[in-house]
Amino acid sequence: MSKKQNILVFGIFTILVTMGVTSNIMQQKAVDRSKLPTKIEQSKGFQRWITNLKNKDLKTEADEFRLQEEVELYNSKWTNVTSIEQPGEQEKFNAVIAAHQNIKKQVVFSPSKREFLDLRNIDRDGYKSNEVRFYGQKEDKVIDTKILDCSLLANCYFDRGYFLNNDVFVVSEFSRNIDKKDQNPPVCPIDKECEYTIKIHVIDLINNSRLVYVSKPFNAVLETLIPQL
Repeated sequence: MSKKQNILVFGIFTILVTMGVTSNIMQQKAVDRSKLPTKIEQSKGFQRWITNLKNKDLKTEADEFRLQEEVELYNSKWTNVTSIEQPGEQEKFNAVIAAHQNIKKQVVFSPSKREFLDLRNIDRDGYKSNEVRFYGQKEDKVIDTKILDCSLLANCYFDRGYFLNNDVFVVSEFSRNIDKKDQNPPVCPIDKECEYTIKIHVIDLINNSRLVYVSKPFNAVLETLIPQL
């Protein structure tokens, strides 16, 4: 084989290897994307949350969660944006932040302490019990929005939230394992054993996205489970 032929064969071989490696990487990324991201699984918030579940004999593992859907985040219908420079807005912002600082567990603050999530399972401040409120300052804007809601028909309950950074946070939801499009599902009261799943909502404010990961279904009595969460 001539020198030119050797070079040509080597070049073709290199291209094929490169294509193969690229294909494998792309396939690996596609597989990985279907699973809970490592940054979530290794975060302190997730580890505390899943350890608590295991201690309460609710056996679930990070590997069980699979990507269910990806949706856009903001809906102008539910979002109120004002300038911090408007008269009285800074004082109002400071008052809202201060009023929520001593509410434990179901109100969680970002690392900057300029944003919070309110997951309380009660009607409050114009928000319903099945709605998660996001409130905070981004640059010169104050955002007050229903960042997430869930179906009361599914006995839904938001149990915990935590920030990974000032722009990415996670909310966990317990809800019955029913089709969300079903407007007339069979009734299963919270004091009876029903089939549930856990949803992990990963919310990215910068990219305006919400990834929803869902666990395997399991049976539980929600009324008994909630005090343990």
